[in-house]
Amino acid sequence: MSEARKLQKIGGDTLYVSLPKRWTSRMQLKQGDRVTLIPQPDDSIYVYPTARQERPREIMLEINSKDPKQSLRRGVTAAYVDGFDLIKLKAKERLTEEQHDSIREIIGDLFGLEIIEVTGSTVTIQCLLTRTLPIEKTIQRIHNVVLSMFAETVSALEMQDINQVKGIGRRMSDIKRLSLVTNRLLRSVILFPRSALQMKVSLIDCVDYLRILHIISEIAYNVSKISEGVTTLVGEKSSKFVLGPLLQTCVPIQELYDRSIRALISKDIMLANGVLDSEITLEKLLEICIEADEKSKISCLALSHAYILVDNLKQIRQYSVEIAEIAIDRAEAIPTTRAASDP
Repeated sequence: MSEARKLQKIGGDTLYVSLPKRWTSRMQLKQGDRVTLIPQPDDSIYVYPTARQERPREIMLEINSKDPKQSLRRGVTAAYVDGFDLIKLKAKERLTEEQHDSIREIIGDLFGLEIIEVTGSTVTIQCLLTRTLPIEKTIQRIHNVVLSMFAETVSALEMQDINQVKGIGRRMSDIKRLSLVTNRLLRSVILFPRSALQMKVSLIDCVDYLRILHIISEIAYNVSKISEGVTTLVGEKSSKFVLGPLLQTCVPIQELYDRSIRALISKDIMLANGVLDSEITLEKLLEICIEADEKSKISCLALSHAYILVDNLKQIRQYSVEIAEIAIDRAEAIPTTRAASDP
């Protein structure tokens, strides 16, 4: 509940305001304790008890023996992404062996989780990750994985060798794990704003980064679908009619995506504008597919994959434009909107 308080003056021009007794009691604060003030972009200030900043964040999840495995996975993953340090799972009766196995499988898919306590009806999971991480470096790392997937897909298309794209599916799992870790840190700042002190990011930064992570994950999915299509097209003799034009389109789209991320990381407005002004078009490739269909130069299977490839390339082009727009917005942002400052 909000509460209005009058500013008082002590000495010279120094102003102060008292803190509500009910709040200081709940926070177990006493005279001489330190609090941290975090300026916000809207010029408001958050007040946090400094001594409590390092306390682990806990959540209790009730689980039922009839709950499906996916429900358990969603609950643990949500608690992980929301930044909780301790996740306690409690069953009404005893946990079944199947549930124990499912829990271990779930935490095996998430970076930094370990089981630290087990009883007949409870499991306590702790996240061992630190609350700080260079977000832009992590985004760059995810981008590098996506870019390598794209490069190998282009190479497979150029060399007509599907062996070069066989490991791409496994890297989608790596991207998902890295994205979840980064999501966890960014959502922690939103849900627990005092984290901004450690990560030196504002709430608007978090919104931008979460959006970028979503876009890069979508691009990774598009690239994986392209690699699947390339695998089919390379194996289809009738698809040779479209392989050359497809390669000529994939390369500039790959470069466009790379430039958009470089513009974002370097805050290079000129580079970002170059992405926005790009005249890369897929109309010619689409016309070739239509012509191949009309002249029966390509099988129905190969044609369907060709159209899927065109659609995924269009989406990557559009996502690259979105990243470039975010890059320009961030480059032009006023520095004073930073939420975190030294105490």
